[in-house]
Amino acid sequence: MLRDISTLFDETALAPSADRRITNRLIDAWARAARGQFPSWEALQEMDLGEDWDWIFAVDLEKSIGFPYFVFLGENLAKLSDVHLSGAADWTMSLLDKATADIFAAAAAEGPHFRDDTLTLCDGRRIMMRSVTAPLADNGRTITHVVGVANGRFAADVPLKAV
Repeated sequence: MLRDISTLFDETALAPSADRRITNRLIDAWARAARGQFPSWEALQEMDLGEDWDWIFAVDLEKSIGFPYFVFLGENLAKLSDVHLSGAADWTMSLLDKATADIFAAAAAEGPHFRDDTLTLCDGRRIMMRSVTAPLADNGRTITHVVGVANGRFAADVPLKAV
């Protein structure tokens, strides 16, 4: 059943409204942890990202068959699995599904993959969502995991796209 997302988030944003640069902070931490190679999930966990951890996810690519296998899912981001989108073909797509849709694109690009979307919820409200995914490697060379973060805000003034 659709839960009213205003009970999960404030009326203006998915991520903390004071700061919309969460994607840049994750990529900065990813680059610092890299040290000339792909960073490991363990090295990234040592980074001080404060409340940003609530909006971060990490998946194991080998175990992600058909859907992401989460090794970490931030508390606030986990709530997005219950917020479903409106769609012509698939009404089961959630905001969390959109946030994790690019895990293999980041691995294929061997670098950060950014996404900006305007999404329509089942109740007709629109959200402007931004996410980034980036590859991780246990040994620094072979990509084994992907880390990502997502944020967004309600977009009352964005016109609906024709479907």
